[in-house]
Amino acid sequence: MMTLLLRLLITVLALKGADILLPNFNFQGGFWNLVCFGVVLGLLNWIVKPILVFFSVPLLILTIGCFYLVINAIILYVASLLLPGVLSASSFGIFWGSVLVSLFHWLLSILFRVRKHD
Repeated sequence: MMTLLLRLLITVLALKGADILLPNFNFQGGFWNLVCFGVVLGLLNWIVKPILVFFSVPLLILTIGCFYLVINAIILYVASLLLPGVLSASSFGIFWGSVLVSLFHWLLSILFRVRKHD
């Protein structure tokens, strides 16, 4: 349970970092909107992302894994559709936001020593 809360905190920090660094990737509202967005993003990553990865294996192989960035952007876009008004971003903002969120999440997971499956 503690690992799950720590991963949620890491996701919220990664989202806030992308919000600060990117001019066309803006969160509306306060901390709780960001937490709700992190929860929705986590659920989509847990449920929808494996399905998308399964069906895009040929594209992943063809692009040497670069299509994974597009999958992350799709997940972020779907999360913004499920919580309207929380994230205002352009398509480039969503793409680069997903890249930064993934990078920050990876770095913070290393910093806090959080493994993927605990």
